[in-house]
Amino acid sequence: MSAQTDDTPAAISNVLQVLGTSFRVRDARPLARIYAQDADWTNAFGTTLKGRQQIVDYLTELFVDPHFIAGQAGPPQVSIRPVTSDVVVAKTYVEIEGQQSVDGRILPTRRNHSLKVIQRQPDGAWLIVSDIYMDARTDTTYRGSVR
Repeated sequence: MSAQTDDTPAAISNVLQVLGTSFRVRDARPLARIYAQDADWTNAFGTTLKGRQQIVDYLTELFVDPHFIAGQAGPPQVSIRPVTSDVVVAKTYVEIEGQQSVDGRILPTRRNHSLKVIQRQPDGAWLIVSDIYMDARTDTTYRGSVR
């Protein structure tokens, strides 16, 4: 395990910035710099990918799909939790409005959460090793004391 350095928060911030910018400008090429070679990725619709190249290839196609690019997302809310000196978990939340289904229907506002595991590599680089997205649902199956 490596000791955390002063540039660790900046390095993690950079990973998240590259990710956010890539989605905002719809350019998947920079994502090759922030996903581990063997990263796994699952979107809110259940598509699961394994490996940097599969992720970048899929997102390259997705980013030019007119149904996807119709959605507008504001800046994500981000929280970062260190797990070890070499692993952090980043949670994000973003609302996406105007995205279309494949048949052209405008989807309701998507309240999208993601969980990213970001790990320091042997060369010191921080890369996403696991990334999963989910949309919040509006139906309720349990009303506990926490809301």
